[in-house]
Amino acid sequence: MTDTEIKKGLAGVVVDTTKVSNVVPETNSLTYRGYPVQELAANCSFEEVAYLIWNGELPTTEQLATFTEFERSHREPSKAVIDALTSLPTTCHPMDSLRTAVSIMGAEDPITAEASAENLPTRDQLLTMSQDLM
Repeated sequence: MTDTEIKKGLAGVVVDTTKVSNVVPETNSLTYRGYPVQELAANCSFEEVAYLIWNGELPTTEQLATFTEFERSHREPSKAVIDALTSLPTTCHPMDSLRTAVSIMGAEDPITAEASAENLPTRDQLLTMSQDLM
């Protein structure tokens, strides 16, 4: 490879493909599961978009109610996360606080040690594990 063939940065570099999202450079747009993010932001709740990303389709009213109840009942941070966040200096940058919380949650996650492709759980297994943890 010569110096003229080396791409600078990641502009125009395709690393992989996914069914979840798509970047369309020609229109400078992003889609989730085929829906433009601008439309989702204007017309859908957080839970509706999360359901769409997770399940591949927008939820029915009943599906949304079930999903929303489940998600909201599992959002409480652990005592370790709360203790760590309250022990940080009040001058701590919000992104540093977020990074700290995410690191602790990752360390608490029972499936991260087994995150090889063969061991990745299905959506249903994740939901069952989440229910078992609570």
